[in-house]
Amino acid sequence: MSVPCHTRSRPFDGQQLGCDTHDVDEEGSGAPSYGILGPLRIGGVGDPVLIRSRLQRLLLAVLLVEANRTVTADRLCEELWIGRLPDDPNGALRTQVSRLRRVLREDASLVTDAGGYRLVVNRGDVDAARFEQLLAAAVEVNAPDALHLINAALDLWRGVPLEEFIDRPFAQIESRRLEELRGGARERRASLLLAAGRPADATAELEVLLAEQPERERARVLLMEALYEQGRHTSAIEVYQSWRRTLGDEYGLEPSPALQQSEQRILQHAVISTEDGQPAAAFSVPVPRPASSFIGRDTDLRGVGDLLHRQRLVTLWGPGGVGKTRLATEVAAHVAPGYPDGVFICDLTVLSSDASVARTVANILGVHELGDRGLEAQIAERLAHRRALIILDNCEHVLEGAAHLARHLVQSTAAVDVLTTSRERLGVDAEHVWEVAPLAAAGSDSPAVALFLDRARASDRSWCAAPDELDTIANICQRLDGLPLGIELAAARVRWLAVDDLLHVLEQRLEILTGGAGSPPRHRSLRAIIDWSYAQLGPIEQAVFDRLSIFRGLFDLDAATAVVAGEGIERAAVVPAVLRLLDCALLVTHNVAGSRRYSILDTVRHYGLEHLETQQVLFEVSDRHAQWVIAEVERAARGLGTAAEAVWASIIERCIDESRAAHDWLVNHDLEASLRLSAALRPYALWRGHSEMLRWAEVAAAAASGTTHALLPEVLLAATTGAWQRGDVDAARTAAKAAERAAECLGVVPNRAALEAAGDVALFTGDLERAVAMFTESYTLAAADGDLLQAVWDLGSAAVAVAYLGDTGRAVEIADEVASTAERSRSPSAVAFGHFVIGEILAAEEPHTAETHLRQAIEIATTVDSKFVVGLAEVALAASRTRQQDVPTALVYCESAVRRWHTAGAWAPLWTTLRTVIVLLMRVGATEDAAVLYGASEAPSDTRVAPYGADARVLRKAAEELQDQLGDEGYARLLDAGRAMAPDDAVQFSLQALVRMSQH
Repeated sequence: MSVPCHTRSRPFDGQQLGCDTHDVDEEGSGAPSYGILGPLRIGGVGDPVLIRSRLQRLLLAVLLVEANRTVTADRLCEELWIGRLPDDPNGALRTQVSRLRRVLREDASLVTDAGGYRLVVNRGDVDAARFEQLLAAAVEVNAPDALHLINAALDLWRGVPLEEFIDRPFAQIESRRLEELRGGARERRASLLLAAGRPADATAELEVLLAEQPERERARVLLMEALYEQGRHTSAIEVYQSWRRTLGDEYGLEPSPALQQSEQRILQHAVISTEDGQPAAAFSVPVPRPASSFIGRDTDLRGVGDLLHRQRLVTLWGPGGVGKTRLATEVAAHVAPGYPDGVFICDLTVLSSDASVARTVANILGVHELGDRGLEAQIAERLAHRRALIILDNCEHVLEGAAHLARHLVQSTAAVDVLTTSRERLGVDAEHVWEVAPLAAAGSDSPAVALFLDRARASDRSWCAAPDELDTIANICQRLDGLPLGIELAAARVRWLAVDDLLHVLEQRLEILTGGAGSPPRHRSLRAIIDWSYAQLGPIEQAVFDRLSIFRGLFDLDAATAVVAGEGIERAAVVPAVLRLLDCALLVTHNVAGSRRYSILDTVRHYGLEHLETQQVLFEVSDRHAQWVIAEVERAARGLGTAAEAVWASIIERCIDESRAAHDWLVNHDLEASLRLSAALRPYALWRGHSEMLRWAEVAAAAASGTTHALLPEVLLAATTGAWQRGDVDAARTAAKAAERAAECLGVVPNRAALEAAGDVALFTGDLERAVAMFTESYTLAAADGDLLQAVWDLGSAAVAVAYLGDTGRAVEIADEVASTAERSRSPSAVAFGHFVIGEILAAEEPHTAETHLRQAIEIATTVDSKFVVGLAEVALAASRTRQQDVPTALVYCESAVRRWHTAGAWAPLWTTLRTVIVLLMRVGATEDAAVLYGASEAPSDTRVAPYGADARVLRKAAEELQDQLGDEGYARLLDAGRAMAPDDAVQFSLQALVRMSQH
């Protein structure tokens, strides 16, 4: 960049000015000792000091920019070594400081402060500071004297400020600030020349300035005025028209109102200069509009606009990549008509210090830093009578500076509003926070899916999602937590990957989801946005964040402390660190039943897990997490058999995601602990039909096969339960026999778990005498151990088996003992099961009494979400209502039970329910549907449990009636149609048949 010569009327001499130049000269005389207005310089022209080391020159440059202010050691290390720190950065910094001290002049002192260093110099000994002093002095004097002061200030320039280090953000910011001051000084000089009757000199000055910086509209207004004063009216208008064409062709914009008004004054020959020859400069700037569409944020757009209408300071807060900047830009365009003096968007991304915030805003507003008054005060003075909106974008890394300026603007102006975006709240009194949440991603019609489709089509205009791909896209969006940046980056990959492939590679999302060079560096990948937030944390906070990534679901502060504390992190440090992570939007908060729970977004969690692997502490953290899960589940399992069952069940429910992760970890690393986990989860899984947990038991039992772990029979019982619930009698029989052998190997015979497993298999295969014997003995052992919930299950199962044998009287006697045991337990599931047992026993002989008990079973079991008991009672009620010819009620219970069992994957009770549906269909004359479903019920299947006893007799009778009514040929055809159905298809057919029945 060239530095223009300046026309001088006489050399600068403070005494000739007729003004008090004390403020200018008291801190420095002659040439400044340090120069940054061009190549870095120490000493004057005749006695320069040479610094050969680039590191020392860089160190001096930073200290001169921050002269008389403490610069932290961390920042200096980062500036000197830009991320490639030496092994001992603080030691290396001390070495450079020591060497720099040797070459400094006597009029400067490099002071060591707490946490950093400070270069103490007289303001006048630094050319940039002296430049600003001269400009400030020029404000206080008359026009002729001001012209001489400005000439002296401009003479200090030797080239581009800090040109050697212009690749560094600190130098870029300071250089832009100084260049803006210099441009303003040249504009002021031109206006003074114009006022002094020297329009030709002003024209020469302004033409050079506009050639270098064509966007300076104030200079263009002045040039038009200067040309007009010379009688060059058409040239003045051409300056306007040329700029109008440039704006229209390149940006689609019109010149500012100030330029338009200047053109009108010239056209009307009504040019009037202000007292010092300065026409009013343009203040407003156009709001940038992104090229891409804005999707899924209409509520946010309206809400933030309404909030700004009522509040002066609003912060858009949320995690990285959630779309805060984009929302702020849309809000700016939306509310711009309400701010006649302009909307100013200030991007703080590249700033490296809090002090730079005010400077950046000042540059955008055209405020020149003059004198020793605080820059914030000068900005507020400029805005004092304006109605404007200041947007501070990306505040989290310069939070103190942004908060200080925002507070000052709100307190010191009457009509200036401030909108900030940040991953951390500013924390000032006037702040109103609007949380920008991820986009809803559930369902193919969600905003997240709409965003994916839009960005995918933008990436590849030939791409179009097939209807069967929409659910996969929704899954992708959910896996990406609804984060717009992640969704946009993923959508861009459809040029190269099918959506199914894209879903499968999301485990590598941090590597594959990257953007192009046109994106801001912090938004070029998912990793980059998290790096940006992670870098704002202290070492303890980073370690807490990494360890919390082991959680898959919700956790509270006690859980966080239990898993995180230890190995370098004190328990007392965990809660403050968690709160800091919440402030930084790295954790998500949830209000669950009046208490706070926290979670970590899946994308962010992958980032933390990577750190644990890199630091080689994943094993320790995973083990601590698994041990915490076991302790929680075992404690809750003991509470299930009490009156507080609902409370303890909710604890296990909240731990399901963590239990899944703990099981996966333990089965490969700690076999005994994996058995403990499966054994503790079995009561919950049984009563609530949680088939996945019972599958975990199968995996743990298989891994422990052949060992002598004391809990192996109990875990094999859980495996047996899972097998018979899903209708796999062979697997149930195998697991039960394995439980018996394990008990024998342990020398613990009789063993309650092995007995119950054998009783379950006997009951489902029709060996009722054996079932009664096994359950009765198991009950005795469970009661002796004080496990009343288990005792109720065993004795209740024995009572039902006795009833199926036809001995109703004995069955009722046993049921009375079941009820008594359940009352002692006070567990709602136990009490409800007791009611089901008596209802099932009396269903045929005393239907009214039986149904009363069955309804009580449903009512009580529902209070604790004991799904298995509810399902059993619903099926029994459906069968009873069918026998009583109450078709509408039977339909309701049948449909509910079918859906319940299908969701749980409990095929054994599901087939029993479907057989009840067959009888119900026949009762209403839906014989064809009944025949199809009958064919499905007898088709070979891994999930089908063959009926026996009364159920088998009822089914045979139904088949005979169907054949009679449909004829041999029709019956055979419908039967074959049912036999060809897969089990899931049979379920859907039954539900459709029930709907058809309800419509008649």
